[in-house]
Amino acid sequence: MSEKQQLGFALAALAGGIAWGTVRYRNSERVGLLALLQGLEWFVAYGGAAAVITWLRETVEADELVIDEDDERVTHFRRVVTEHTGTDG
Repeated sequence: MSEKQQLGFALAALAGGIAWGTVRYRNSERVGLLALLQGLEWFVAYGGAAAVITWLRETVEADELVIDEDDERVTHFRRVVTEHTGTDG
């Protein structure tokens, strides 16, 4: 399963978890929070967190690969000193 499909499946699990949490905790004062936590639990359980992290990593790595020649800069200088004594040998 591709990362895009995995993320879609996990988002569907998030929505289902929120719906289930709303029904399950409908008599609680914190129904919204508990339903969101239920949805997040299902999202993580179905691989949503791993898919999001993979997507973020690929995005960051793709940005690093784009190198423009105009963006080159000098980061340090090296000085080489050669000592001449006046005699060869």
